[in-house]
Amino acid sequence: PQTFISPPSSVSCVQLETQKDLYPPPVSLLHVPLRYIGVLGNLYVLFESDRGLVLMDQHAAHERVLFERMLSYVGTNGVVPSQKLLLPQTIELSTRDSQMLREILPALQQLGISIAEFGPHTFLLDGLPALIKIGDPKQFVLDLIDGVKEATVPLDIRHLGWETLARTVCRHAVKAHDPLSHEEILALLEQLRHCQMPYTCPHGRPTLIELSYQEIEKKFGRVT
Repeated sequence: PQTFISPPSSVSCVQLETQKDLYPPPVSLLHVPLRYIGVLGNLYVLFESDRGLVLMDQHAAHERVLFERMLSYVGTNGVVPSQKLLLPQTIELSTRDSQMLREILPALQQLGISIAEFGPHTFLLDGLPALIKIGDPKQFVLDLIDGVKEATVPLDIRHLGWETLARTVCRHAVKAHDPLSHEEILALLEQLRHCQMPYTCPHGRPTLIELSYQEIEKKFGRVT
């Protein structure tokens, strides 16, 4: 059956960040009805509008939604809610990575990642942000550490803002190609519509692109 998602009657958002939108979309792309068509490659969601075809990168869209929810929690409550692990996990790190992790422990706690020193190079992980679902908590933290190292080169870890850390958390919390149900896709689109900066992920990649009917007709040689 055809599914049309109407735009919200009003969008009330707070200013969450000042990142420039690197991929300016057509005006009001998210404020027109979109008809769900299907999913390409378990990643790109296809919609039809009255102007043409709209593709949503579900991975980038999920990152954007999660990032703004984290910023909203921190801005309102000072911390992202954490959910305790049923089985706390120990993580062994190198001397260098141990020192780096110590530097960002307060910021991680603020983002809902409950981790503490458990020895010279050992840390105990016993909680993750309640906003995200992680299949392998230990690997998530190891991937996060690698992501932080990439984000800080050549900056000093002490100059890493928690917003940058939040972007890294979102990047590793969301996995590409995870299949979503029809209902989950529609919910994700609705959540994206209420974001402050819905057209890019926290790292600047587009969440949505549009192919107009005119562009499609040109591809098929119907118009010049």
